[in-house]
Order: sequence, then C-alpha cells, then structure tokens
Amino acid sequence: MTFPTNRAKLALAAWLETHTKFRLSAHANDLTSALEILDTQPQANSYSAQFARLKRYFNRVILGVLAVSFLLGLIAVPPAFATSQSNQINIFWLFIILLGFHALNFALWFVTMMATMNHRSESKGFLLGLLIFLNKKISKHSHIEEDISAAYLHWQCPAHSNKWLISSVSHGAWGCYLLAGWIMTLLLLLTNQVNFVWETTLLSDQAFIQLTQTLNVIPQWFGISLPNQLDILASRVDLISQNASTRQHWANFLLASIMIYGVLPRALFMLISLGMYHFKRTTQPLGTQERIIKNRYLQQESQSRAILDNDHNVLSTIQGNAHDEHISTLADSAFLQHWALFEWSGSRPDYLSTARSLSFLNSREEQDQFLDVLSQEPTYILVDGEQSPDRGSRRFFTRVSASYTSLSLVICGDKHATFIEDWQRLARETHLPSTQILRKD
Repeated sequence: MTFPTNRAKLALAAWLETHTKFRLSAHANDLTSALEILDTQPQANSYSAQFARLKRYFNRVILGVLAVSFLLGLIAVPPAFATSQSNQINIFWLFIILLGFHALNFALWFVTMMATMNHRSESKGFLLGLLIFLNKKISKHSHIEEDISAAYLHWQCPAHSNKWLISSVSHGAWGCYLLAGWIMTLLLLLTNQVNFVWETTLLSDQAFIQLTQTLNVIPQWFGISLPNQLDILASRVDLISQNASTRQHWANFLLASIMIYGVLPRALFMLISLGMYHFKRTTQPLGTQERIIKNRYLQQESQSRAILDNDHNVLSTIQGNAHDEHISTLADSAFLQHWALFEWSGSRPDYLSTARSLSFLNSREEQDQFLDVLSQEPTYILVDGEQSPDRGSRRFFTRVSASYTSLSLVICGDKHATFIEDWQRLARETHLPSTQILRKD
C-alpha cells in the first residue's frame, strides 16, 4: 500500500487544520478527493511527500540502531575468548557477557510493562526520544516544515501505543546484539580449540551443577548433546584437562543457550510488541478534528437561509441542495425561546426583545457557564456573519453540540456577509442545524 495512506493523510490534515491556517476544500465530493490536495500543495514540496520522507527517515534510523546493536554484539564476544596459553575460557563469565545483561533488561521490561498495563504513558523513554531527536535533525537538514515533522511524530508515536513501539525497538536491538554474539561465538569455536572451565570462591560446586542442569532442560528437548555431571565436575579450573567430548558438550550448551534463552525470546517479543503497536494504532479512535473532517464529507452540502420579516415577525428558512429546493417556516415561538449571542460586539437585536432569556457568550467564563447549565429546551445561538470563526469557536461549538440536544446556530448577516459559508461549514462539522437571518428591506 502506498504511503501515506488515507488514514495517515487524515491525521496530517487534522493536525494542519488545528495548528496552521491550512484548510481542506469544502467543495470536494468526498474525503478521498479532499485529501488529494495534500499531494499537490505546496507545489514545490507537497505535504504528502514530506510526510513520506519522514517515514523513510524514521525507518532508516531504526535500522541504524539495529545495525549498531549487531556491531556491538560482534565486538563483545572476542575479548571473552582472549585466552592464555592454557586456552581456558570461563563459561559462566561468557554467559554473563552475552546473556546476563540481556536477562536483567528483560526483567526490567517485564516489570515496567506490568506496572503500566492500565496506564496511558506520555513518556517516550530514552530510546524513542533518541529516535525522535535524530529524525528531527535529519528532517531539519532536509527542508521539511516543522509543522509536518510535528504532525508525523504525533501520528507515528501516539501516547497510547508508545510503550509497544519502544518495546519492539528494544527487543529488536537486543535480538541483533545476541544474534551477532551467537554468530561470532560459532565462528570462534569453529576456528579455535578452547577448554571451558568455571571457578568460584563463594558458591559451592553443587550450585554450579544445579544451575547447568537447569539450563539444560529446554535444549535437551531438541536432542542436543549437553554437559552432564561428570563434564561439569571435570571442568573445574585446574582439575584435569578436558577431552574432546566434554569440550563439544560445553560448546553445544553455550550455542544452544544463547539461541534459546536469548535470540528466540527477543525475536518473539519483538513480533508481539510490533503486533500490539499496529493493533493499538489500527483500533485508535479518531481524534476530535479527524471526526470533524470525516463528518464534513459524509453530509451532503446544503445551504440554509432565513428571512426575518419585521412586519409579520415570521422567519422563513430556505434550504437548497443540488437536486431540490424547499421552504420551511420557523415559528414565531422560536423568538420566545432561550437565545445567546456568541462573541457579539454589537447592540442587542430588536427581534430578540421577546426572547425567554438572552445571554452573551463573549468571554471564556460566560461560555463555560453556558456549558455548565445543560438545558433540553430549544436554544438558539446567534453569531455575526461578518466575524470569522476561529479555533476557539470550533472548540466551543464542538462541546455545545455534545451537551445540548435542541440547539441551533443562527447566522446574522446579509447575503454578502464575508464568513457565512465558514459558519455554515462549522455547523455541519459539529452537527448543528444552522439558519441565516437576513433583514428584509
């Protein structure tokens, strides 16, 4: 599937409409055709092209992290095989280098995931923070707009799935480190003859026997020849020289343990984390602005106008669409209901003198108070068609639409008022019926 997908484009458009002056065309036939503007604007470097480049950069940064982890795994093993003339290698020291830190990291990851299972974490962690930092630096030198970079990171790293993205990258990096260590160990064992020994000051011999036999359990399922009790006792440092069979058993034990307890679990949990990340992304509900954009093109465009007759006090509403045109009348009782003037700078309209109640919504406190008093009775909000709706207007009417069940938006202005269509579009996006009031000359 070509990137960006329609879902990614919708997220990009929602971010741009929220944080910039960018707006999708209100005259597009459907959402898909509306989103096509992202492929052509700006002409020199379209939004979609910038978005796709950021995706490629992010993937390359992750591949770079995996490559560095693989290189570290190749480097970590040879020093552990540096032997003296006796060609002896401490088997459990080699285990600590290859599997010890892996086991510690795995335990910390498991505890962290259990502790945050029901919590939505906004933290991106060191690893994801590093990836985002590198991606920002690369995009800055690639002449990508900051708003597009912010939109991409918001889309790529949503808060509800961050921990799964971090987990997949972490497991992948550790898997590469362990796989490289396994390959290097195999090469060194193929080209060198070494004696595997162990020694301790604090622990007993029985403790090492028990540990080795415990680690032998799973590799034995695959029929691999592993060290038995005699091999373990014969490998105590400065006891007796090892025969070829004992050395081979230890070599099998080492390779099988790295693969079974290291590489395979990391690969498995990387796939699980990656699957959970994509599942969380797929099931993520649309944001408020994304729903507004989507609903904008689900409804057929309509235009609503009303004529206020000063002589008869009757409000006629003319609604038209591409196929038919009909006239309905708003009863006189509408002017006896609750009315509110939104960001109103003029005087109180005379035709609202009979309103049951009239309130002004010019300040944040007045708007919040209006939202707190929930009413199921018919309510009308009058707006000025000469004044443009802004983000604050959009947020307020989105909240109003969810709170009031019998509310209508009334636009005041003549036929040539500058922002009538903007208010009508806002009404459609927030699922509010709208009417335009015209003074009859």
